[in-house]
Amino acid sequence: MIEMPTPEPPELEPDKIRALFDYADRMAAFMEAEMELARHLVRATPENDLRDCAARFSASSS
Repeated sequence: MIEMPTPEPPELEPDKIRALFDYADRMAAFMEAEMELARHLVRATPENDLRDCAARFSASSS
């Protein structure tokens, strides 16, 4: 085990800490919206459902 002192966090003014928490909250909301959009875009639709294409391909190669 390495013996060294526990790092101390930097001293920040309370307003800067609040601003960082606010930024983190807003970034989390933005990233969640991005993920929801990504989940929506990858749902199967007639235009992007590959099952029919795969069935035709496997039938033609038999």
